[in-house]
Amino acid sequence: MSYKPLKIVKFQNKGNNDKEYLKRFEGFGTIKTGLYPYLNKRGELKSKEFELFSVPIQEIQLLTQQIVENSNLIKESAELLPDVAKNQFYNEQLYKAVISTDEIEGIKTTRKEVSLAHKSLVSKTKEQVRLLSTVRMYNDIQENAFLKIDSLQTIREIYDQLTEGEIDSEDILDGELFRDGPVSIVDFSSNKIDHTPPESEKQIYLMLTAWINFINDRTIPFLIKAMLAHYFFENVHPFYDGNGRTGRYILSRYLARKLDIFSGLVISQKINEEKSKYYKSFKITGDFYNRAEGTFFVQSLLEILHQGQMDIINILEEKRAILLEYSKKLAKSDYNELQRRILFLLLQSGVFVDDINEGLTDNEIIELLSRDNPRYTIKREIDNLEKIQAIKLIAQRPKKHVLVE
Repeated sequence: MSYKPLKIVKFQNKGNNDKEYLKRFEGFGTIKTGLYPYLNKRGELKSKEFELFSVPIQEIQLLTQQIVENSNLIKESAELLPDVAKNQFYNEQLYKAVISTDEIEGIKTTRKEVSLAHKSLVSKTKEQVRLLSTVRMYNDIQENAFLKIDSLQTIREIYDQLTEGEIDSEDILDGELFRDGPVSIVDFSSNKIDHTPPESEKQIYLMLTAWINFINDRTIPFLIKAMLAHYFFENVHPFYDGNGRTGRYILSRYLARKLDIFSGLVISQKINEEKSKYYKSFKITGDFYNRAEGTFFVQSLLEILHQGQMDIINILEEKRAILLEYSKKLAKSDYNELQRRILFLLLQSGVFVDDINEGLTDNEIIELLSRDNPRYTIKREIDNLEKIQAIKLIAQRPKKHVLVE
């Protein structure tokens, strides 16, 4: 017999699921959170008396094991990449993470905007560009710094930095740290209210204080904790706008530290691809008749993460094979050593990104090779490679070349 939501058990048992609820909630190994989400019945607040919990069913145990194994494989594969390839792959995943987390909220963000913000960040320009603060926050994932959340003020600081310049005037916060007014979460497919979170900032304070205690509890398996914490944060909905972006960023930072940076970045991409599954899992746990059971939410998000990891693994394997094959061809070619190095840098630069315009500039190539070669010699060889049509010019200011296929 398959493991079903309590709402279905209630229907099968002719309106009674008390026994099954107690069996699950009081079961040996059940993870209890000390968190009490707002549960809804047809969009109206019905209860906040049930404690959020998760049963460690076999599917969850297997997924957590596979996710840790995948993370180790991702780290091993990424370490085998040359530096330029690794950096390009990271930038590509960062761009996709920022674009995806905005798309989930219906915000149109282009690759060009993210790229411009990233370039501004790297060059440390003082020019104000859209998404600069957001990209700066996601770029911190590469540093793998520990994001310590131990106060309500820290949550607000994350929100401010992540959404700087992105919040409409009508959604400006009216409380000391969070919103202090009612909101409703609407299912746009049915135009019906899906969730009614707490109204007052006082109640938000109480719920997020409990959330902080939970996320800092080291006695709970980290992947299950991460997913339950994500559910509860979104259930509280502490802001008028930017809740999803803030919650997913916190989740990304945590997964990047506990697993690897690519697992952290890919979660938003896969959630964007699996939006219906993502939102359905919120509905299941938030349904009054399911009594705050987070088992299915945990399982769904672990499945989404696992799928994202498999995408990363497949991309790494495919691109590494391309690098290896091209390296063998270069070794047998008539190019001189410096030309081979230029060509291999251009391959690394282009093969790990979806947009050829994101490749290395000539100046960046010259900088990378100038330790062993005079700058004018490198420039001359780039020009020679263009003359023999091994590479082609795609931009002038700054100059940029790509391989000719």
